[in-house]
Amino acid sequence: MKRHPLLRLLLAIVDVGWWLAPPSRRREWRRQWRADILHEWQWIARHPRGSTRPASLFVRAGGALRHAFWLRLHVRRLEMITQDIRYGWRLMVRKPVFTIVAVLTLGLGIGANVSMYSWVDGRMRHLLGNVEHAERLLALNGTTRTRDDLSLSYPDFVDYRQRRPGSIDDLIVYTLAPMNMRTGNDEPQRVFGELVSGNYFEALGARPSLGRAFLPEEGTTPNAYPVTVLSHKFWLRRFGGDPSVVGREVTLNGRAFTVIGIAPDGFHGTQPYLNLDLWVPLMMQPALGGADRLQTRGNRWLQTIVRVKPGVSLARAEGDLGLVAKDLAGTYADDAGNGVKLYELWQAPSMGGVAVTAVMGVQLGVAGVVLLIACANVANLLLASAATRQRETAVRLTLGASRARLVQQMLTESSLLALFGGIVGALFAWWTRDLARVFVPPAPLPIDINPTVNGSVMLFAAGVTIATAFVFGLVPAIQGAASSVMSALKDSSSAVTATPRRARLRKALVVAQVALSLVLLVSAGLFLRTLLNAQSVDPGFSTRAGLLASVDLQPAGYDAAHGRAFFRDMLARIRERSDVAGATIATRMPLGFGGGSDMGATIDGYTPAPNEEVTLYYNRIGSDYLKTMGIPLVSGREFSELDTAERPDVAVVNETLARRYFAGRDPVGGRIRVGRRELQVVGVARDGKYSTITESPRPFMYLPVQQWYRGDAVLIVKTAGDPGGFVPRLHQVFRSLDPNLPLFEVRTIAEHLEIAVFVQRMVASLLTAFGALALILCTVGLYGVIAALAAQRTPEIGMRMALGASRRDIVSLILRQGLGMTVAGIGIGLAGAFAVTRLFKSLLVGVSTTDSVSFVGTTLLLVLVALAACYLPARRAAGIDPLQALRQE
Repeated sequence: MKRHPLLRLLLAIVDVGWWLAPPSRRREWRRQWRADILHEWQWIARHPRGSTRPASLFVRAGGALRHAFWLRLHVRRLEMITQDIRYGWRLMVRKPVFTIVAVLTLGLGIGANVSMYSWVDGRMRHLLGNVEHAERLLALNGTTRTRDDLSLSYPDFVDYRQRRPGSIDDLIVYTLAPMNMRTGNDEPQRVFGELVSGNYFEALGARPSLGRAFLPEEGTTPNAYPVTVLSHKFWLRRFGGDPSVVGREVTLNGRAFTVIGIAPDGFHGTQPYLNLDLWVPLMMQPALGGADRLQTRGNRWLQTIVRVKPGVSLARAEGDLGLVAKDLAGTYADDAGNGVKLYELWQAPSMGGVAVTAVMGVQLGVAGVVLLIACANVANLLLASAATRQRETAVRLTLGASRARLVQQMLTESSLLALFGGIVGALFAWWTRDLARVFVPPAPLPIDINPTVNGSVMLFAAGVTIATAFVFGLVPAIQGAASSVMSALKDSSSAVTATPRRARLRKALVVAQVALSLVLLVSAGLFLRTLLNAQSVDPGFSTRAGLLASVDLQPAGYDAAHGRAFFRDMLARIRERSDVAGATIATRMPLGFGGGSDMGATIDGYTPAPNEEVTLYYNRIGSDYLKTMGIPLVSGREFSELDTAERPDVAVVNETLARRYFAGRDPVGGRIRVGRRELQVVGVARDGKYSTITESPRPFMYLPVQQWYRGDAVLIVKTAGDPGGFVPRLHQVFRSLDPNLPLFEVRTIAEHLEIAVFVQRMVASLLTAFGALALILCTVGLYGVIAALAAQRTPEIGMRMALGASRRDIVSLILRQGLGMTVAGIGIGLAGAFAVTRLFKSLLVGVSTTDSVSFVGTTLLLVLVALAACYLPARRAAGIDPLQALRQE
């Protein structure tokens, strides 16, 4: 049957598409599209609808061409990729040793990065746990002319919230509050909670999973609503997840509180890295014990978080709140000269500040260097493998394969290695997810550092895996595809050949490995020296054999008079024991968690400079504190039992305070005015470390706890023997004084001192582990390259030996080649180390960034390891038979 010319043209267009379609799909593709065009033509012939219908057939035929082209681009490529994957898998199975070494090397590098990223991710994105729109939360600090780390008073918070500008959604305040808790007739349990503003859960978007949050009136009326919200973890741990606990009463610091809700799972409050137990309205602060701190505008004791409106920048919010601060400064004398400063949460001093982030950044950077070394190692393995596949590559090129096609195939093989390395790395990160807890020292706080392998971390792992595949796979793939066809076909199939260009590339990778390894080893050496220095730094007190225990008289109903009497009797009972060398109390132990307390002061005889603020840090201590702690007294006396509330106020100052404010005068007998109280200096104590082991000397004074009473204190007992053996006797003393008064957080002074160096210990440990891993990878890489180069020089070595070269000459020849690469890497690595170590200068203690011991020691270590890695191939090369070597020529 003769077909219409137009129909023949349409079918011819389809036949053109036949050439575009991939060969495996052509026959089926042509049959379907011709049938479709014929069907459409017949339908139009039976139902003519005007001249526009034939035009639609040309559109249809054009669609056939587009479909054929799409199949060519996608289906064919998919077939090639599938074929490459199958071929790559067969190669991996055929070379199990090569595969295992490459996958494990990549797995360690990727796993180290994923582990460190999970720490950074928790710091940067999940600092507060399960809250809504955490990116809109900012920390607020009060500022003066010289400080930007002030907390907020409750009256200031009320004014800021009432006058908040349009850019601010809401503000909350909070503070850490240890409490004693009873449920029924159980023994008191120490719990850690927060006193929070009534809008706390609402502003954070943390909706209780059971019960309710605080009502508005519960956050505004003092001592009227004794209610509490329990954390999800504490509810499970203490009450077994019993839902009936909502509505029941618990006793906090001697007062009944009603449980009204359970916080959502994953929400741990606004104290980073602490596993809080409960939350109580700020209005209940007076009822929980201690002086009422809600009324005084100058009493700055609350941390503040601001939630900004969507799209509002930090600079705009800070400017708007600055106008409110300026208005308050002009209204209230206590706020004169004060301003505000906003921080991203991860930068906020109240949440660890930039220092904690810097530590995590160092760890992530180090892990990245380890991954680069691992990539260089695997790239060397692939280059060695490519040298054995030159004949295969040449045959493929001869049969028509393009070099781009060969690069694609080799990249697919590299991607398979990276994929399995990524899987191993993710498993490694999951296995080591609790590694951070190993470094947490015994502490009186419920520290909970718990990085999680969540969706964002796994996305990072996928990104690192993809990047890794290109980093270590691209150059070997290009080198492998660039083989000379003629020279490769002339070589025997068993020969291992390497062009000078490929050999230079392998040597360059080894040099890079040596350089990066040296940077890591120097960094590890600096932090190991820092740890040793930190452990040997004089904290200002010499007592090491002793016990610490926390005691809180407020929940037991002690007022100030009875509390003073209890402390006096307690110390007398403990001191009379023969195995006690001294006993005292203090508000806080030096070098513990948390910042120190400070207050503004006026010092007689000292005229401040313009805009200078006299701020003194202080600690409240008991009698014989300096003697018990082993703090030398420079002049004057320390506190005794006679420094009671009825006697004139006294103080002991440190050397820095005496030098700065009493220059040229005898500080003993000097006067310091704090508020309405006047203190007489009765002694000068030696300087010490009060908050951190890295701090510089600062003005500090001691106040007698009998004159500046607080019901919570740390008991410090200097023992004559083993501190651990004294614990039962210490409990016995307390039972004889008050059987209902428990001791909390009993630990030794040695355990407490671990707190001071835990950051340095963590960084030093991880850097040492990463440095050791890098050294192993570098050694393996150097050994492999030297062994391969020695094998390639077998005919040359045979010729040298035939002409009279000794085994020693051959060993020296190979060693010089390996040491040449090592020396080049060391030169580059030393320059890199000098630059990199300056980035973490602030984390070092007692050691400079150019410490000669660290640089020289790690360099010598790397040289010795390189000698060992090169000696084995050199010895093997020197042991070959000259006749066999010459036959390979």
